Amino acid sequence: MRPLRRRLAALRHRPVSLGSGSGRGDAGSASVEFIVLALLLLVPVAYLVVTLARLQAGAYAAAAGSRAAARAYVTAADAAQAPGRAQAALDLALTDQGFTTADATASTSCEAAGCFAPDAAVVVTVRVDVPLPFVPPLLRSAVPAQVPVEATGTAVVDRFAALPAATTARTTTAAGASR
Repeated sequence: MRPLRRRLAALRHRPVSLGSGSGRGDAGSASVEFIVLALLLLVPVAYLVVTLARLQAGAYAAAAGSRAAARAYVTAADAAQAPGRAQAALDLALTDQGFTTADATASTSCEAAGCFAPDAAVVVTVRVDVPLPFVPPLLRSAVPAQVPVEATGTAVVDRFAALPAATTARTTTAAGASR
């Protein structure tokens, strides 16, 4: 029994090599390989996530800006206030998503002859140029590093907005008599 115990004790203290050679040259290489592969895979995936998030912010800024600008335009008290109200609504929607007015262009069109005719539709189109993240300014001049995102918002002028309240001078009572 003693020789068997000695052999087992000797096996417990001897390092086991599964591959060819002694195995001491590969010590620590798995962690280096993992770090290299993780960097090669995680950096592009992280860049893709950041880019897609920025594009989504641009799409939301364009959609919310066009909708808000169209609503602000049709709810203005008079035609002189409408463009300023629409621009203010657009600026607010752009800054909520981290864009400036320099990043966007907007155009307003009306279906009817007058933008404030009852039931007239006002269409606001907003285009936001979303710059790709982490692209140096030197490359931006040589390579297209922006993605244009466009959205259209439509608002309808209220049917009774053109009728002032003072035009209904004749009212009827519950009995049907005119006053």
